[in-house]
Amino acid sequence: MIKNKYRLKEKGLKRVQLLMLILFMSITVQAQKLSLEQCVDTALIYNRNIKLSQHDVNISIEKSREIRGNLLPKLNAVADYRYYTDLPYQIMPAEAFGGPAGTYKEVQFGVPQSMNANLQFAVPLFNMTALNAIKSTRIATELSEIQKTKTDEDVVLDVSNAYYNAQILLTQITFLDSNIINTGKLVKTTTLLYRQQIAKGTDVDRLKLQVEQISTQRSTVISQYQQVLNALKFLMGLPISDSIEVLITEKSIVKPGFNSRITTDVLLIDKKIEFNNSELSGLKNLRLPTLSAYGVYGTTGFGTTGSDSFFNFHPIGYVGAQLSVPLFNGRITQHKIAGKRIEIEKSNIQKELITEKSKLDLRNAEMQYSLATKNISVVSSQIDLAKRIYDNTVLQNQQGMANITDLLLADNALRESQQNYLVALINLRRAELEYKRLTGNLITMKN
Repeated sequence: MIKNKYRLKEKGLKRVQLLMLILFMSITVQAQKLSLEQCVDTALIYNRNIKLSQHDVNISIEKSREIRGNLLPKLNAVADYRYYTDLPYQIMPAEAFGGPAGTYKEVQFGVPQSMNANLQFAVPLFNMTALNAIKSTRIATELSEIQKTKTDEDVVLDVSNAYYNAQILLTQITFLDSNIINTGKLVKTTTLLYRQQIAKGTDVDRLKLQVEQISTQRSTVISQYQQVLNALKFLMGLPISDSIEVLITEKSIVKPGFNSRITTDVLLIDKKIEFNNSELSGLKNLRLPTLSAYGVYGTTGFGTTGSDSFFNFHPIGYVGAQLSVPLFNGRITQHKIAGKRIEIEKSNIQKELITEKSKLDLRNAEMQYSLATKNISVVSSQIDLAKRIYDNTVLQNQQGMANITDLLLADNALRESQQNYLVALINLRRAELEYKRLTGNLITMKN
């Protein structure tokens, strides 16, 4: 009865492993295998945040063109029709009509109907505020382009993190598959020994429990892997229903020899300072006069109603120039200039802070990358050593020289070394991404 019990448990365990294998195969069947470079290239085209950032650039470009139009001549067609229910009054000296001197008389001039149809032409001749606004919008366009580059880098960073997480989970699944196979073999061997009354029934149970625990862990990791793939598809701008897979192949660990470039954070603060200086110049230019020329050409019609109604048109045309000189506006401009100077000073301090922090972060990233590179080599050798110890312990167990406790200890040591490898791999990938970000090479990274 006891032996039959163990046979049933063993068959049930095999069914669970088979179902898990079918489940994982159904997830990955016909999935498109993509490299990190392919994922990044796709995200740079279809990611929604990047599209929004590109729209911001386009809006800034159109705004610049709009401001530039302020210096172009303007031509307007104006038509105006009026019907006076009461004609306007004018005060005239009474002596002009033979009345006493020093007195005045109300007189209504004009006819009930009037119409104007004119072409109005205006040309700005001198307007430093408009000229400076053109410069400011050009800088604003460059600022939005740098911000888009910053968005591109953020997307590349997010996609890379998701891709590396998927790779690590896939590596963990491979480790768990190997552990399930090895422990399954031990279950079979120990079961045979138990049938020969060499091993204990509890030894078989402990091994089967371990297989079930590993299988449960594997199911959890598969679920996590699928969630990471969904996040990766979202970052790439792909439908969640698409099937993709990451490559598990690891490249050789070599310290990247990138040339250090100015980071987008520094470029952004520099461009913001340039923009603030341009706005300061614009505020100072508000004190300057503006000069424009204009001209009007058209016709004016006057008419009346009734039995003697008429409507006669007469040409009209004139040219002129307008000079506007600001004299006093309540010191509003002065306070705006003072506020902008404070803003520029604040931006300069922020630049110093960003620059010094970048130097500190870069030095720390270099040390972190160096440490992570060493650790990945150490834990890789530890996995090989733990695997040899495990294989020798299995052989000793088969020869009766090691008990089940020794076997489980060796198995735990192997799994611990595998976990250490995963942790070291995570640290290495993070250090690599941070190093690329701080040297301004994140946007050009390849898998």
